[in-house]
Amino acid sequence: MLPRDLAHGRLVVVCLLASSTLCAADDASLAQRLLQSENRLSSVCTVRILDRDDRGAIEYAAAYRNPVFSDRVDPATVKAPERVIDLTALAFGGVLDAVGLCDRVGDTPLTEDELTHGCAWRPMVDYLAEWNWDASEALVVAGSAIAKESFGNEDLGVPLVQPAVAYVHGAELWVRVEFEPAVSWATVDDEDGDGYHEFYGRMVLGAHGDEVLAQLRTDYLGRALTPAEREDRFFELASAWYPSRRTVVLEPELTRPWPNAETEPEVRDALGGDVFGNALAILKSNPHGTPIYNVFFAAPAARGLGAGVGLAPFRADAQAPSYVFHVAPTDAPDDEAARWGGSYESWAASLAPFRADVQALLSSQPEAVKGLVGREGWLCFRGDLEYLVAGDLRRQENERDPYPAIVDFANQLSARGIALLVAFIPTKTEVYPEGVSANDPTEEDRYVQPYCRKLIAELRTAGVDVVDLLTTFVAERRGPELLYQKQDTHWANRGVRLAADAIAERVRQLPQYGALSPRPEAFTTKAVSFDRLGDIVPLLPAAAQPGYEPATLSAEKVLSPDGSLYVDDPNSPVVMLGDSFTGVFELEDCKHAGLSAHLARGIGVPIDLIMAQGSGPTIRGRLARRGADAINAKRIVIWTVASRDLYNYWSPWKTVELP
Repeated sequence: MLPRDLAHGRLVVVCLLASSTLCAADDASLAQRLLQSENRLSSVCTVRILDRDDRGAIEYAAAYRNPVFSDRVDPATVKAPERVIDLTALAFGGVLDAVGLCDRVGDTPLTEDELTHGCAWRPMVDYLAEWNWDASEALVVAGSAIAKESFGNEDLGVPLVQPAVAYVHGAELWVRVEFEPAVSWATVDDEDGDGYHEFYGRMVLGAHGDEVLAQLRTDYLGRALTPAEREDRFFELASAWYPSRRTVVLEPELTRPWPNAETEPEVRDALGGDVFGNALAILKSNPHGTPIYNVFFAAPAARGLGAGVGLAPFRADAQAPSYVFHVAPTDAPDDEAARWGGSYESWAASLAPFRADVQALLSSQPEAVKGLVGREGWLCFRGDLEYLVAGDLRRQENERDPYPAIVDFANQLSARGIALLVAFIPTKTEVYPEGVSANDPTEEDRYVQPYCRKLIAELRTAGVDVVDLLTTFVAERRGPELLYQKQDTHWANRGVRLAADAIAERVRQLPQYGALSPRPEAFTTKAVSFDRLGDIVPLLPAAAQPGYEPATLSAEKVLSPDGSLYVDDPNSPVVMLGDSFTGVFELEDCKHAGLSAHLARGIGVPIDLIMAQGSGPTIRGRLARRGADAINAKRIVIWTVASRDLYNYWSPWKTVELP
């Protein structure tokens, strides 16, 4: 499948070989049964068939009619408008041509071939925006005009109607628009019976319409992806879906075959005890507290999609040094609480004006809205803000207290002579709280989340080596470049480099470091730039989204001594565990410019990166599944966790027993 404990430094699509539990015919039979019983509103496992290898085909197969995107709006909360909503009322201020609106696909001019080349609206618009904002802006605005129509239900926080699929038809772009299932008063048909009433209309394209259509035909729908591009597409889809749908790509060990013992019982029950042995990819989402899986297959006639690439076996032939390791020294508990009132509770109370502003921003939109507009151009992720105003992180119930799991992991590794460094990656609102509130306390050197500082102090007292990135970031936040992206949850180039330098400095102090490499490699860098819309923009209310165009970002790709691009090494004695903060710039966007690359530059040793979106607290399981020999070959483990995941993480902070 799609591992992110990287073989050869990139994502690998794995199609299982003939020795799998099932043959292709068994997979086809099970897939056909699931296809016949799929329910767009309630299925916990859906089959996605790829019959082409262009970007549009992959994104359409992934996004269209996917239960992951069902917002499950309670019909009782939706108010009917005073006016009748029929086709004549659905031109949305002229973004659709009122002539030709229809709720039967047979009444459109679309051909069978054009219908099979549909473009899932959201990923298509994101692609166009990063290709050419000026040319695509009219489509972004048009989609927003449709999605922001609430019919008097502004307080719901989710769109009641939005574009779902676009179809290129000659010099025209037709669109399928869908109502949420909770809408019972729109007098349009549900022709395919999937619970979503839909209709079709012709988009009124702007001055750049011809350019947009040509780009869709020639590149989005017309260019076959290389194997590496195809593999990256699955990862980038999961990355884009994670903030709102908690989506990850399963690793091979969990898909040979699938489902397996680690799969939820309700999913195994839905498959009636049957298993897949030859899926192309599996994406797991958890949008509403219930897992939903999308299983991808290549149609037999698809161009090269079924070929796959075998996953190189992990080598664990490195011999551990014979000398005795020492536990990393611990620091005394921080005296920050004494400086700000004598206790962490008093410190939190001193932040009352700031915390009130954060709560006001959270309350400004319904809870379903995950993207919020802050101050001075900063966009905020709801989860970041909720973390800022959380109470004592140690008092969370239902195994949400991070402390026991972190201490246990450190103790297990220490018993094997392996050093653990833990790095909590600050939220950008911790580093730039002025983006949320005018009551910015960082100018007084007062951090805005006291209870993370308390957790760090307690972990250090327990012997856990914590790299304090927040102190470094706040000290450097007024530098020549921003440390975080204003429209994204993640850091920018300077933040990546500062974090890598801080971690590298601590690594070089470890007794294990001297044995890593007799002669550290001399990595160099090369400056690049690229465009990124930002993962918060699609989470904003529909009316706000057109106000944000992709930002041009800088990065520094890391080069090996021979001038080739740096790639992570799964056989390295240094392993980094992390979430999307370790993936941005390294595995998506410009690539080869992320945290692991710059850490390798800082210590002169390539890094073994194990990552998955949103998995900071749970990523230890991927290391454990490699087995005892692979783990014992490591000398240093660097565990990065997004600070927001210290509060109310969607999954328990369980201890993980290493083999």
